[in-house]
Amino acid sequence: MILLFCTFTMCYAYFYQGGGWNQNSQFDTVRALVERGTTEITAYAQNTGDVGILRGHVYSNKPPGLAFLGAPVYFAAYHLERGLGLDPSSVWQVTANAHLLTFCTSGLPGVLLVLLLYRHFRRQGATLREGLWLGAAFGVGSLALPFSGVMMNHLFNACLLFAAWSLLTRDTLSHRAALLAGLLSGMAIMTESLAAPAVALFLVYAALRRRQVFPMFLLGAALLTGGLLAHNYACFGSPFLNANSFQPNAFRSEGQLFGMLDWPQPVRLFWLTFHPFRGLFLCCPVLLVSFLSIRRSRPVWTLALEKSIPLAIVAYHFLFNMSFNGWTGGWSAGPRYLIPALPFWFSFALTGFRRFRLVTAGLATLSAVLMFSVSAVLVMVPGPGKGPPPFFSPVFFCVSQLIAGQVSISTDGVLGLAPEDQKWASYNLGEVMGLHGLASLIPIGLVLLAFVLLARRLTGEAAAPGRAVDGHLS
Repeated sequence: MILLFCTFTMCYAYFYQGGGWNQNSQFDTVRALVERGTTEITAYAQNTGDVGILRGHVYSNKPPGLAFLGAPVYFAAYHLERGLGLDPSSVWQVTANAHLLTFCTSGLPGVLLVLLLYRHFRRQGATLREGLWLGAAFGVGSLALPFSGVMMNHLFNACLLFAAWSLLTRDTLSHRAALLAGLLSGMAIMTESLAAPAVALFLVYAALRRRQVFPMFLLGAALLTGGLLAHNYACFGSPFLNANSFQPNAFRSEGQLFGMLDWPQPVRLFWLTFHPFRGLFLCCPVLLVSFLSIRRSRPVWTLALEKSIPLAIVAYHFLFNMSFNGWTGGWSAGPRYLIPALPFWFSFALTGFRRFRLVTAGLATLSAVLMFSVSAVLVMVPGPGKGPPPFFSPVFFCVSQLIAGQVSISTDGVLGLAPEDQKWASYNLGEVMGLHGLASLIPIGLVLLAFVLLARRLTGEAAAPGRAVDGHLS
């Protein structure tokens, strides 16, 4: 656990991907909370188009959960900087604060997600070696790596949901743990409204499997969900309205539910899985290992709740993306709206890993190369926000750029304007140390090499099994 934590803390803090409408909108809300005591971002909104406007007041069109997480961190940084005579509104200080907040709201949740998956596999009966390598494979081979450097809510939401599910499915669940699981679930809804169906499934599970502590789980979920409804009422006049209700028409489609949702389009299932533009399994081939866990099967509806609910969460996220008018995610590498479902999908990988170790090793290595390339070069690759996908691969674009020696090529700053020296809009810590180009990746390469060597030594000394439970899909 310590090895995984230290390694992925360094990896996920190493790359800072700069700004963009989504990130800037989140950062503006954090600044508004600390500097003005409000979630209204009118004073900062010139750097973003991800807004909702009500009676001349501008708000981020993102739920406030990530901003509430980041506000205490920014509060400490803001007042420390002022105490030291620094200007928190200067370009360089804003950029440094944005990097700090990005790690705390995206990177650190990503690290915790890796640890949660490691513990999940150990509970399934994985040996120390199996749990360590599977956790690391997800950490370097999934979209968690590139998006750990982006201030968006996807990784935080994924961490909250999977943490709540991990608590609910423990062998024994105390009242305190049930309350915590409920609070995590409520925070997931406050962070991303799309988490609500997953939390509804958790409620069903708790009612059926955890009856004695169900009221505590319900209380925790209700407290923070109620907090979101109170925020909506205070800002928009109704608990059931949010900034999306007042966002620009460019985000809306005529005749669709909420201006955004249509009937699911089956062709998008291909677009989301194997198309070069947003194909999940072309971006992150290691996720195919969960398919390798499928054995001769019984009907899906006979699966235990512990397996059917994660699968339902994965299916729901695919259905949403198949229905959503902005399914491409705009500027991005990979289908970022699927990130909250990835730990639930990868949680089935143990049996596939055991049956096809060499195949898994190859897929994990390929995934690591692809995701490392995206992290080193550019996560927010320009792309359309709607419509069919172009025949273009952002991931392989990043690979080609890395081969050409290009790193940190985004020039979008968190203030909407690039810093005086545009290369510092995005960067890696190797560049901060004075290294240039591919040489700036040497420190993080050494970290990953040290992880491999230490993991091999550690798993050679101790490979004690966890609790023996069959981990195949069906």
